[in-house]
Amino acid sequence: MRPLRMPVAAMEHFYRGGAAIADLRGGPPRCERSPEEWLASTTARSGAEPAGLSRLEDGSLLRDAIAADPAAWLGPVHVERFGAQPELLAKLLHAGERLPVHLHPDRAFAGRHLGCAHGKTEAWAVLDAEDATTVHLGFRVPVERGELAGLVERQDTAGLLERMHEVPLRTGDTVVVPAGVPHALGAGAFVLEVQEPTDFSILLDWRGYAIDGPSEGHLGLGFDVALDAVRRTPLSAAEVEALRVPAALAAAPAEGPRPLLAPAAAPFFRADLLRPPEGADTSVPAGFGVLVVLDGSGTLRTADTDLRLARGDVLALPHGAGPLRMSGAATAVLCRPPDPALERTSEPAAEPAAATGADTGAPH
Repeated sequence: MRPLRMPVAAMEHFYRGGAAIADLRGGPPRCERSPEEWLASTTARSGAEPAGLSRLEDGSLLRDAIAADPAAWLGPVHVERFGAQPELLAKLLHAGERLPVHLHPDRAFAGRHLGCAHGKTEAWAVLDAEDATTVHLGFRVPVERGELAGLVERQDTAGLLERMHEVPLRTGDTVVVPAGVPHALGAGAFVLEVQEPTDFSILLDWRGYAIDGPSEGHLGLGFDVALDAVRRTPLSAAEVEALRVPAALAAAPAEGPRPLLAPAAAPFFRADLLRPPEGADTSVPAGFGVLVVLDGSGTLRTADTDLRLARGDVLALPHGAGPLRMSGAATAVLCRPPDPALERTSEPAAEPAAATGADTGAPH
């Protein structure tokens, strides 16, 4: 097997953005609300399949190719541990405006209410950010259940934001966002996101966006149930800092992958920096992965062929391609499923308050 290049697949959404994705990936003209591209995805958008599912260059679905030979694509150990799906979703996201305050349920909530074994912990590698770009991440003060319900009902965006940590985002940083933690990515952020393979979002803030929050913001559960997914207990400043790795993408060249994310990500997914030293190769381990070339050019070597790499390329790496080697002046991020040897966890590192349907097309 060989790595497969993924065609450009812009995605329209209810919030503005996408210019940075177009600059990186190219492709046809797109509208001002094209802020995401899902990469080598086997996850469909909520209620809109086949939207979200990535197609190969011949027009067939990557999901179908994996289903036809899961051991070759994912590896036998992965299949035994996780089943015949990649356990991963990667995407590019460019926020042309601040995203709404929202959150994603954890695995326990998703199992109880949505019939799904996955929640949605996610992480970002910040590819670019404006000087003033920030993220609101988690409550900094306790928020009572009735207080939160009132803020949502009144659409008191200022009240939500003032109760949250506001953290500067800098190009090269990485941030883990545990399931249950409210967050709002700021305008000007361009991120590579890696996450659990779901499209679950709960909106706390929707005024001014092209979405019907009262009907689409609660996963079809109603807000009385959906708000039980929110972590209302505060994150300490130390807990917030532990979710960040400043300047992770600026790491020096190395002959192996350099982990990019804080330890809280490990049970859910991996993301590694690939930056070959001058005159040497960087090893790429066998296993399913999504390779995103951020800059430069280089070569990806398999046992029987060389593939040229250039800025903006996205490749699906099958396990059967075997260990690979990357050389040249390219910088890339390798998004991977969790290590099958790790024990599965049912809760993210920052646990939401205990709880007393359907997905939404909300921001991711």
